[in-house]
This record gives sequence, structure tokens and C-alpha cells, in this order.
Amino acid sequence: MSESIRPGDSAGVEPAAATGPLHQSLAPLAHMAAFAYGMGVRARNSLWDANIRKPTSVGIPVISVGNVSVGGTGKTPFVRWCVEALQASGHHPVIALRGYGARDGVSDEAEEFRAMLPGVPVAVGADRVASIARARAADQRIDCAVLDDAFQHRQIARDLDIVLVDAGRPAINGALLPAGWLREPARALRRASMVIVTRATCIDPILAAQIERLHGAPPVAWTRHAWLRVERFGAGGRDMPLAALDGAHLVVATALARPEAFVADVAAHGGRIAGDFRFRDHHAFTAHDVETIAARARAKGAAVICSGKDWAKLSRLVHEPAGVEWLVVRAGMAYLDGEAAVRA
Repeated sequence: MSESIRPGDSAGVEPAAATGPLHQSLAPLAHMAAFAYGMGVRARNSLWDANIRKPTSVGIPVISVGNVSVGGTGKTPFVRWCVEALQASGHHPVIALRGYGARDGVSDEAEEFRAMLPGVPVAVGADRVASIARARAADQRIDCAVLDDAFQHRQIARDLDIVLVDAGRPAINGALLPAGWLREPARALRRASMVIVTRATCIDPILAAQIERLHGAPPVAWTRHAWLRVERFGAGGRDMPLAALDGAHLVVATALARPEAFVADVAAHGGRIAGDFRFRDHHAFTAHDVETIAARARAKGAAVICSGKDWAKLSRLVHEPAGVEWLVVRAGMAYLDGEAAVRA
């Protein structure tokens, strides 16, 4: 059984969309809005392209990880991989991100980075130049920065500009927001130092050719999404092997850009979905949300499963599991091809 919160409830769920974030019935308005949005994007980019506006150096090498579309393209696990690769080479990076949906100075993405990369400074703020400066003042060891979701944040000079394209929803042949999923025209891939395909199951020659046409070179690497482990909270609290999800009754709770991908992963690991609560991306969970989800799990004799990003906010509300086990997925990425080229 799949259960979704109806529009108008405390969180609401994004209505079904055909080609973009808006409902299909709004397509005429969406295309007019996309035209106006595109004019604004082109005007803004022209200032940078003509050197009328110039990026600011933060005084240390910078790697930017971003995309040309909205939604989850696997930036968080890729940023984590970059940080771990830098640490293995003896560097001390800081992660800088805007922190979408931050409440009271807390960002779900920042909290997930802190949980997965203990000891790594995480600088949160719309002014990333200032947030990196504050982080460096607090930790003199910082010698490089990794920017999360910064392809459009052209204010900071970067040494490497990496763009990720989701194989499951590449979006590069689609329209601009809100008629499609593109933040800027796909030809902006020309600005990237390299393009990496994420969430791939194989090397797709058609997608590779599309990227080469837009970027000027084929993707340098192909990666797949990989669940690393499942952490348990309540009813014992010990981590469990991924194999234990096979046959388990699970209530899924998500506030992700692409909840369908997470739900599909649950099913792929053998989970039996007893409930499916989908909230808007970056939703600020409430105590009512938590009780609604937990009540469904109790009624079905199921555990609740969520992403590490969502647990960053849920954990502050789940003070007493009340007989419900909460399972938190820690995800990463693995290379199908091209790891050596990225490391080089």
C-alpha cells in the first residue's frame, strides 16, 4: 500500500508533473514563465561571460560541484567523495553550501555532511565568500574548499567546475523552469571543467553523445548510487546490514527532490512498502508529521525508513521512538567508469 499526504495537509505533496515541477494543466502558463525566466538567466550570465562581473577568489583552491537542473542529481554523495579523496591526499577541505530550507541556522544537507564527515568544517550561508572566510578564521588548517550546488553561483572563482547529470532524469533536452527542470540552458555545460553522469546503471552511448554535443567532450566518468549502510534508532539502535531490508515492512518518509528514486531503492532492496509519505523537498518536519508517520508504522507493524538528509531534521523531533524503529539510509556513490580520470 502506498500512502501520500494530500495537497492541503500540513506538508503537502508536489502534484503530478508531466515535464516540469508544475502540474500539466498549467503548461501554457509554465512556458510563458519559462520564457521570462530564460531572459533573466541569459542577462545574468552575460554579465559574467563578458567579464562585467568577475568572480572573487577565496585564497585557496576551490572545487565546485553542481548541475544544470533542479532536483537530486547525487551532489551530496559526490561532494563527500571529493572531500574524502582530498583528505586521503593530505588536504583539509571545507564544504561550503547555501543551506536551502535552513531553519534556525540548521540545514538538512549540512547536518548530513556533519554526520557522514565528522571533523570536516561545513560553512553554511548564501554569501559563500564570507562563510568560507569565517571557516578559515576558525580553522587555520583549511587549505581548499568544495562548493556544494554552485554551478550557478558564479561569484566564487573556482579551479575545477564539475557538473553532474542524472542518468535517470538527465533533463538536458528539456525546457527551462518551470516548464521543465533546467535552471539554465543546457548549453551552459560548456562552462564546466568536466561532466559526470550519476545514478547510472550502465554507460549510455546516446546520453554520452548528447552531453558531448552540449559540453564539447563526453562525460569523464559514470557513477551509480549506492546505499552504504542502515542506521537504526529505537528498538535496540544498532546498525543493520542492507540484506536485512529484504522482506521488511517499511513506511517510507521523504522530503527529497526525487522521492520516487528513494522509494525505488527501498523496493530494490526487498523492502515491502507499508506506507509512503512524500513531503516537499527541504520540508521542515513538524511533531504532527512525525506522529502521523509513526502511527502508520505502528498500525502496520512496520519500521520507518528515511534518507540521511531527512533524518537531519527528523532526529530533532523523534525524542521517543514509542515502539517504532527508525531506519536511516546512509548513501554514497561508486564508479562504473572514469574514476582514474576524475582523480587526475
